[in-house]
Amino acid sequence: DQNKNATIIQDFHTLRAQVESEGLFQARPLFFCLHLGHILLLEALAWLIIWVWGTSWTLTFLSAVMLATTQLQAGWLQHDFGHLSVFKKSSWNHLLHKFVIGHLKGASANWWNHRHFQHHAKPNIISKDPDVNMLHVFVVGATQPVEYGIKKIKYMPYHHQHKYFFLVGPPLLIPVYFNIQIIHTMISRRKWVDLAWSLSYYLRYLCCSIPMFGLFGSVVFISFIRILESHGFVWV
Repeated sequence: DQNKNATIIQDFHTLRAQVESEGLFQARPLFFCLHLGHILLLEALAWLIIWVWGTSWTLTFLSAVMLATTQLQAGWLQHDFGHLSVFKKSSWNHLLHKFVIGHLKGASANWWNHRHFQHHAKPNIISKDPDVNMLHVFVVGATQPVEYGIKKIKYMPYHHQHKYFFLVGPPLLIPVYFNIQIIHTMISRRKWVDLAWSLSYYLRYLCCSIPMFGLFGSVVFISFIRILESHGFVWV
């Protein structure tokens, strides 16, 4: 329908003109620098609390909540760098993206780009959008889970997924599913730069945590942080 397409195109032109006139396409690098600064400050405070006052249950929990918050905030910040929407020079965006997602989160810029570009190319199409393609465990929507479950399509009793979602989805998305994907992506695609950035995060973390918790305690601590982060990511 040519007339309909012309109307839609005109609507988009009008919308673009409006948001451009309001300056919504003009990024403010200072805001993002301050965002990064508050992440670094909060992480430093989280470690300082247990370095100075010890690793009691209360302080350890408080530190974990603060570190999980920095992880969540870094996740939102890297999104803007990943879209190359902060600086006019793409190279600066790429560098900050690798720093935030790699050194501050231990993840992979290439892994995120691949997933997120697919998401924008085919949003909410189950077989194409990785953000909703969870057929190994869940089916998104109101009617499809019932249909898939009753007809026994794929792997799980999806019509009962509301009963096991809370045990599987929020606590395991980041610490298990995403981490496995990230490691597999970096190694299988030979993204050694991303791997180096990721290892720099874990090296920094272990240097901070082992003197207080030991190796096993450090693994437990970061696992708890990831679980908190995962809950925040799913529900927020």
